[in-house]
Amino acid sequence: MALTRCPECGREVSTQAQACPGCGHPLQPQNGQPAWRSSHVWGRLAIVLGAWLVTPWLARLIVALAVCVVAYFLFTKG
Repeated sequence: MALTRCPECGREVSTQAQACPGCGHPLQPQNGQPAWRSSHVWGRLAIVLGAWLVTPWLARLIVALAVCVVAYFLFTKG
């Protein structure tokens, strides 16, 4: 029995295990699927893609709000 590291938590796991006993991360493709077709990979991709698409808008919104607050205090306290 050989050991390998879980890519999710780093724990040493048997190469014959279906999933990591510590975090539950699937270690072997299920039903003969390639690893890239597992739901875990697509879930991670959706999170990264969502953050990539949303983050620039959030940053712009925060900067715009900060500029509005600063402008308000500059022009109303004068």
